Amino acid sequence: MKILVLRGGALGDFLLTLPAVAGLREHWPEAEIEMVVARKFGELVTGPHAVNAVRPIDRPGLAGFYARGGKLDGEWSDYFTEFDLTISYLFDPDEVFAENWRRAGGTGEFLSLDPRNPGEAAWKHLAKPLHELGLGPGDSSRLHGADLVKEKPKQGGEKKVRVTIHPGSGGKKKCWPLTEWVRELDEVDIPVPLEITWLAGEAERDLLLGVPEKWRTGAHRILLERPLPEVFGVLHSSDLYLGHDSGISHLAGWSGTRCGLLFGPSNPAIWAPPGAHVKIWSRGGEWPKKGEWAKWIEGLL
Repeated sequence: MKILVLRGGALGDFLLTLPAVAGLREHWPEAEIEMVVARKFGELVTGPHAVNAVRPIDRPGLAGFYARGGKLDGEWSDYFTEFDLTISYLFDPDEVFAENWRRAGGTGEFLSLDPRNPGEAAWKHLAKPLHELGLGPGDSSRLHGADLVKEKPKQGGEKKVRVTIHPGSGGKKKCWPLTEWVRELDEVDIPVPLEITWLAGEAERDLLLGVPEKWRTGAHRILLERPLPEVFGVLHSSDLYLGHDSGISHLAGWSGTRCGLLFGPSNPAIWAPPGAHVKIWSRGGEWPKKGEWAKWIEGLL
C-alpha cells in the first residue's frame, strides 16, 4: 500500500493536517506514506513509523498540473502513478489538478478536500476525506520524525520553570504588544524562578529588540531564525509555552508541551491546536487587562 498526501500552506496548515495522516498510519501501519509539502517540514515527520518520505511542493514541474490542458511534467506524472491512494488538500475549486492527475496516469483512489473556511475545528475538517474510507483522525504525536527529541531532559541544580515565548505571529492583529507581555512577566508570582526563552523568526527580529535586558540575559535567552527541528527540541523541553495563533504555537502543541495561547481575533474553536494540554485565553478579540495574564500563567504553572 502506497499513500500520498498533498498539502500546501504554512506550518500551522501542515500540522493541522497531521491528525488525518496519523489516522492513515494507524490503519495501515505497514503502508508507505509520502507527503508533498514545503521542503522544511520534512525533517519534522520523516521516520520509519511516521512519514516515509517528503517531496518538496516547490519542485519544478508541478505548475503545469494547475492549468487546464497544461503540459504535464513527466517526472511528476510518473510519481503520481506510484500510489494506491492520493489525498489532495490543494486548493482546486474547478478540479483542474484532479483532472490533470488522471490525465497523467493516476489510477489509484483520489480524494480531495478544500482546506479553506472550515465550519468546525480545522483538524477535524481536514480528516473528512478519511470518512470516505471508514476511518478517522489519529494521534499526530506519533508522527514525530526519527531525529526529534523523544524525552524531556532532566534538570540539574536549582529548580527553574522553563518557559518559551513566541510573541509574534503571521498577522499584526493577532499579536498582543510586547510591552504587555513584559509587564505581565514582572507580575508572575511563583515560588521558583522563571527561565525564559524567546523565539522569533526573520519577521520578528526587530520585535524582540524590545525585550528588556533582565529578560534576555543570565538564565534567559533569545533564539532567532532557528531550524524547525531545533525549535521543536526547545519547545519539547519547556515546562510551558506561551504564544499567539501562529505556526510556532501549533508546533508547540504538537510537541506535547503545555501551552497557554492568547487568541484574538481568530476563532480558537476552529484554529487552535488540538489537545487537552493546550489552554486558550480568548475574549472575542479583547486583550487581558493588567494582572490578568500573569494570574492565568500562574494557574498554568
